[in-house]
Amino acid sequence: MPCPSIFITGTDTGVGKTTITAALLLALKQQGHAVGVLKPIETGVDVTTRTDSDSERLRNLLTPPPSFDSVCLYALSKPLAPLAASRKIGTTIDPSRIHSHVGELRQLYSCLLIEGAGGIFTPIAPHCTMRDLITSLNIPCLIVGSTNLGGVNHCLLTVRALQQAGIQICGIVFNEPHSQNRTAMIQEQQESTIELIREESSVSVFGPIVFLPELKTHWLKGITQVAENPEIQRLVRCLSETEQETA
Repeated sequence: MPCPSIFITGTDTGVGKTTITAALLLALKQQGHAVGVLKPIETGVDVTTRTDSDSERLRNLLTPPPSFDSVCLYALSKPLAPLAASRKIGTTIDPSRIHSHVGELRQLYSCLLIEGAGGIFTPIAPHCTMRDLITSLNIPCLIVGSTNLGGVNHCLLTVRALQQAGIQICGIVFNEPHSQNRTAMIQEQQESTIELIREESSVSVFGPIVFLPELKTHWLKGITQVAENPEIQRLVRCLSETEQETA
């Protein structure tokens, strides 16, 4: 069964977009999908080794791994917003180059996962935000959010901004990007955030995906476990069903 190509964005930086992208990639592969991955822009990358970069981790989940430059078109050393990071090295991010590369990859894979950088209003080029890029690609968007205090506001702002641009939202995944003491109050915040988002957004909600310590110590082992999470598996089924309905 086919699965649509999707853009994975976040309500903020550091919410776990790469974790969800990687888990989704593995889950799709396990179900026999021909899946590819692209993180067109990554900042804060050690351009000499790239070993610990998100793009390097993602490309090594494919067999055989594609070249780094095929997965990441713009690897920028400064941990800044893409527009600022590109200016630091005297270059310009060209959205049309990204658009063209996406077209090439979609010829190779039945499903392409594209991970953004930061949130949807992150500037990537003069007068061009991540939302503008998603709009030009004309593919559905998956939102990765946090259940921490403030998560409701961040998530609903992202939902409304995507809807205003006419971008289809295929789901919201709540992820725990860090280890935390799961007190009764933390649990209540988490449950209330998910309940309110379901009530206010009319978008399918998945998660929460609980943080696994292995993600810090043995990333591949950890991400394999995340891919087996029932909520990730449910997301894969929903994406496949959505594509079948629209085919």
